[in-house]
Amino acid sequence: MKIDLHCHTKKVKTGDAYTRNVTEDKFFQKIIEAEVKIVAITNHNQFDYDQYKEFKKITEGYCDIWPGVELDIIGKTDQTGNGKRGHLIVIANPKNVELFNDQVQELINDEDVDKFQISVKKVYETLGICDCIYIPHFHKEPKLSDEDIQELGELLPDPSRLFKETSDYRSLGVFSNFDYSVIIGSDVQDWDKYETSKFADIRLPVQTFEQFCLLAKKDTQIIDTLLNQKKKKEITVSPYKRVNFKLPFYEDINIIFGQKGTGKTEILESLKKYYIENGIAMESYKGNEKDADFSKMLKVNDVIATPEKLQLDSMRQQFIDLYNWKEELPTSFEKYVSWMETKDNNKNKGRMKITESVHIEEGARNRKLDLDYKYLKEFTESTFKKIDMEKYLNEQDCITLMQLLEKLCDNINDSKIKKWNSDKSIKLTNWSIDKIKAIADKCSDTISKPSSVGFYDFAMERFKLFENVDEICSAFSATDKIEREYLGNLEEKGDIYIQTRYRMLTKNSRTDEFKQGITILKNCKTVIDEIKKACLGENISEEISKFQEFFDNGIKDIGAFIGISKETALENGEIYKPSNGERGILLMQKLLDSESDVYILDEPELGMGNSYITSNILPRLTDLAKRRKTVIIATHNANIAVGTLPYISILRTHENGVYKTYIGNPFYDELRNIEDETDTKNWTQESMHTLEGGKTAFYDRKDIYESGKQSN
Repeated sequence: MKIDLHCHTKKVKTGDAYTRNVTEDKFFQKIIEAEVKIVAITNHNQFDYDQYKEFKKITEGYCDIWPGVELDIIGKTDQTGNGKRGHLIVIANPKNVELFNDQVQELINDEDVDKFQISVKKVYETLGICDCIYIPHFHKEPKLSDEDIQELGELLPDPSRLFKETSDYRSLGVFSNFDYSVIIGSDVQDWDKYETSKFADIRLPVQTFEQFCLLAKKDTQIIDTLLNQKKKKEITVSPYKRVNFKLPFYEDINIIFGQKGTGKTEILESLKKYYIENGIAMESYKGNEKDADFSKMLKVNDVIATPEKLQLDSMRQQFIDLYNWKEELPTSFEKYVSWMETKDNNKNKGRMKITESVHIEEGARNRKLDLDYKYLKEFTESTFKKIDMEKYLNEQDCITLMQLLEKLCDNINDSKIKKWNSDKSIKLTNWSIDKIKAIADKCSDTISKPSSVGFYDFAMERFKLFENVDEICSAFSATDKIEREYLGNLEEKGDIYIQTRYRMLTKNSRTDEFKQGITILKNCKTVIDEIKKACLGENISEEISKFQEFFDNGIKDIGAFIGISKETALENGEIYKPSNGERGILLMQKLLDSESDVYILDEPELGMGNSYITSNILPRLTDLAKRRKTVIIATHNANIAVGTLPYISILRTHENGVYKTYIGNPFYDELRNIEDETDTKNWTQESMHTLEGGKTAFYDRKDIYESGKQSN
């Protein structure tokens, strides 16, 4: 939770910025935007009790307001006889606000706020009765001298009440390395930019001034109370076969560390199994499998290349028509000769004029009619039903629209039926003519006049064939479709995307783009091209026969020729192949950005630098913890194991053939054997000893707890 123990609400001294003045409405608005839960009002040499009450009232239930003051301190005289000037923040228990107000007034005694100066000793003597914490400027101007800070520390009966304020996060980390209890505040200059200020971020969510002070003192009871505010679950884990025991896991950050070969990965695997079996949403990552996971992410096996991706019809009917196509040969001249030679053989047949009838010409195929009906049915029965019309149209308009759509569908269907009736009538008539002629010929030993010259049917079939092939060939020039999915960000490279490309078979296509063999597809495409060329030639049947073989082997629509590829690309579309380490970074970003209930990470630090872990991974992990997500990490990295301030640390050891499991946390600074409560270890020492980075990496974060602040 964010806290601000150095906050100005008024321009008091001559050098203060006017933008420090803030109304109660803006104060409330900005506190919400900054997500700050505790604010200490610390104006220069002044405490405005009325304003304090107004701000406390308006923020009640969202933020706790503590009374404070920032005082000008005149230090001990140096060798030149001059006292060094510095600033000291004093914050009182809000339960004593009235007493604090009286004591501040007594301390200031109506002096000019620009000229007011006082000693450390006098401050403590006057305000000490108000139950205060003290925060001198340390690595920040105007800073209190080391002598004055030492004097203040000696005056205080409880050293945990003394913090030191630095100017930025970097110096915060540096000085925590030297056992200083350090903290940082906004020292706000402009309330319009308050939410961009630097804030302390304490790990355990304290709710009162007393809890904060007890936490700083490492009070066991208060730590228990604060820890228990988070939900935890006892889960049976298994580091090895036939070895099972229960461990607690919080809706927060949980760290597993220890020597290699102590079953940490196996514990994570048993946790994965538990969450899967219980239907709990979970994401997992293994640092040593990032290459395989990254490659798997770029696989296209589960992606379907539908023609709709390229705004194409499947052309399944065209492929079927092509497969079933047969040559309609013109009527041979000999049949006319036979007719003329035999027509006078039977006078009775000569009176049957139907035997001299010819076929009625069939109408041209109207594929557009079929497609119109198909598309309208698909729209009305699927897409259209998904639209909540009542949100956008009144009742009458909805009725009108439905009536028009029904009318359109009925009219298209009527046209379709009329066309079908007409075509079938002609076919039936022509079939009847042929049947009557055949019966007459059989009974009269004659040959009837051919029903058709056949050239029309011959030409129309060739035209139909050309139309089908031309539509298929035109689809081969369809424009590529590229879909982009945000993957993550790399320093100096910017945003990285997974780029899925759908494209028709080309000379640049790769084998892995297709489920069908690329050579077979190329050969089939060549045959289709040859059919188009041979539509007016004599060897058309030979090419059709070749196509039928491909159709029988599974190439039944245009979708077979659409290739799919996945690659990583930069913002501008340029293909970029991340390095081994960058793959881990991108996978981690993708995982931590995904929405889940549980995140299980096995050595996420592999391939990542400590600076990246500190600046990018740790903030994401702590954000998940704030959202009450369960984060379980097995790690050898001190930045992760210590910097996250885990609710629970699980240490696995192996000594003289005996495996042991210890649990604890940095707040107690203790690890306890789960099978023997008398067997304990020091969390600090074990962290320094076991984790990669050792003492240096650990001490950069050692005072996170004591300072009540999580450093970056």
